[in-house]
Amino acid sequence: MLLPEIFKNYLIIKKISPVTAKNYLVDVNHFLNWLAKKTGVKHQIVGKAIFGLFTEETLKEYKNDLLISKTPLSTLNRRLSALRKFGEFGKKQEWLKENEAEKVANAIKSDFIISSVSKQPNEEILGKFTQHLETEKVSSITIKNYLSDLRHFLGWLEGA
Repeated sequence: MLLPEIFKNYLIIKKISPVTAKNYLVDVNHFLNWLAKKTGVKHQIVGKAIFGLFTEETLKEYKNDLLISKTPLSTLNRRLSALRKFGEFGKKQEWLKENEAEKVANAIKSDFIISSVSKQPNEEILGKFTQHLETEKVSSITIKNYLSDLRHFLGWLEGA
């Protein structure tokens, strides 16, 4: 029996509504297909071993890819909820020690702004900002200070 079918049975046992269960299955399959494209690892082949890739880092990368592709906020957060339930399932089966999906917060509107900015290399963004400041006739010392502050902020943002 394939992993999504086992998960479906788990949802039935948990008395999850049929509509919610259907959405969870669609969303988990979306994640598993995304994971297969990213890693080349297919759940149909590795089965429960796929949970070895069910890490906070992987889940955050998935969330970021959804943000970059401009997935609607409600859909994105529904997918994350489905993955939390999938992680709960993996933990109940003792295939996971911890549900890593619980560590990934739902997206908020401002996440879309940050993800679209993070697609461009920082120096490209700073170059455009410099050009804008020069057009506005801002002094070179002020530009230098602005750029220093922004580089510091962007470095902090990447580490956050």
